[in-house]
Amino acid sequence: MSQRAARTAKVHRPEPQVPQSAPSDSLAIDEMVDSLATDEMAARLRATLAGMAGSETAPVPSRAAPIGAATVVVLAKEALSRINGLEADRVSSVVNEPDGWHVTVDLIELKRIPPSTDVIAAYDAVFAPDGALVSYHRSRRYLRDQMSEDL
Repeated sequence: MSQRAARTAKVHRPEPQVPQSAPSDSLAIDEMVDSLATDEMAARLRATLAGMAGSETAPVPSRAAPIGAATVVVLAKEALSRINGLEADRVSSVVNEPDGWHVTVDLIELKRIPPSTDVIAAYDAVFAPDGALVSYHRSRRYLRDQMSEDL
């Protein structure tokens, strides 16, 4: 074989393996999904979560099927926790607007002792009527025991 042919010969390389999510994550998500009120809501949530995990075979939720506030709350906490790698503390706001669901989720950015000094971040997210995450941003950071300007 000539040097040129040797340089241009294709070398077979195995496809890289994509790591699967931990079984404990799947079990926790399945328990959360099973606690929803209807099978239809659970199926849509499973499809959305599978899409967030990078599954190429996950069914895409129908754009025509709107979802309710309870489902959006579960989706928001799960999506923002996974994206930021932080624990969700609570959902402080859910509003259904013409352009979709506007949700504020408080995530724990830094755990401290005592817990009243934890650093919390409020994230505002917009979800399409079918539950797809459209956008999000951190709107503010505060200490857990810090009084809100709303009082």
